[in-house]
Amino acid sequence: MVNAEVWLDALTPKQAHIFAAMARRLLEEGFKVLLTVRNYDYSIGVARSWGIEPLVVGEYGGANLSSKLESDAERVARLARLVSKRKVCVAIMYPSPSGARVAYGLSIPLVILSDSPHSVYVHRLTLPLADYLVHSIFIPSKLFKRYLLDTYTKHLTFRGFDEIEYLGPYQPSKELVESLGLEPYNYIVVRPPEYKAAYYKGFRRPDVERVVSKLVEEGYTVVYLPRYPEQKKLVEGVRNVVVPDEALPGVDLVAFAKAVITGGASMAREAALLGTPAATLYYQKLAVDEAVKKLGAPLYHTPTDRMLEEFVDSLLNGRISRRTPLVNQLERPSDVVLDIVVDNC
Repeated sequence: MVNAEVWLDALTPKQAHIFAAMARRLLEEGFKVLLTVRNYDYSIGVARSWGIEPLVVGEYGGANLSSKLESDAERVARLARLVSKRKVCVAIMYPSPSGARVAYGLSIPLVILSDSPHSVYVHRLTLPLADYLVHSIFIPSKLFKRYLLDTYTKHLTFRGFDEIEYLGPYQPSKELVESLGLEPYNYIVVRPPEYKAAYYKGFRRPDVERVVSKLVEEGYTVVYLPRYPEQKKLVEGVRNVVVPDEALPGVDLVAFAKAVITGGASMAREAALLGTPAATLYYQKLAVDEAVKKLGAPLYHTPTDRMLEEFVDSLLNGRISRRTPLVNQLERPSDVVLDIVVDNC
């Protein structure tokens, strides 16, 4: 399809990392790209860090179900006006209800990447509309079956993890961490839970701020990456806690950290694949995390205060340490997606 664009839609910083890196690869292969992002957290800055200028469409709806619905409905309308005026040959996204609805409504072939079949709501709203589902071969296909209409959706896998899309081509540099006054391997990255997300509703979260205080007392600098303004306020004025004002190349941060502690799983997997010890506070054991651990990466599941304290104690006394990175041994999702783009564009 001459002069057609590949549309990539990102809702979160993780997705912005993956799709900005994928956009770079598509551009290098001679395709035109359109990257849309939602105005949420560090998403815009992350996309720009890859040299890709995104179009910002929509905002995060917050914790309230009504506001989530209204925000997504507004985003559908704005995306529809934008995309309908362009020549798009294929749409690529994580389970994005607004993006999927627009792609389906405009008869654009829809590719959905996913590593989170446990996230029920967004998968129910998106996978039935998908022409292609692409996921890691390490995630059992049966976990996606309940969402799929097999007659309409092609199911493809790759031997790797979604994070490899941006970890694979990236060469971490100490320059960033040193420019922030951080000593490589002597600081710890902490990312609190995304507690307003639907998947966290009703579940107790470990006391991350107490752990931050303990790490500071032990002489470490903590790089604290809040998701919401109220989380930032919890550490204001705390000695040796760095809160970045803008998006930083997260790969550099986690590659040279002593450890990473995060409320989600993506940053933990990212760190562990780079050999950095990482703890995820997420309440469920995920198939993709278990696969990363089985390959030998230093990834730990710490959903309770006791388990998190044990991880920190083991880290401080040397029982947990760095391991050999796995990044160069694995495939990128674009290894499969590129073939889909060629077939449709």
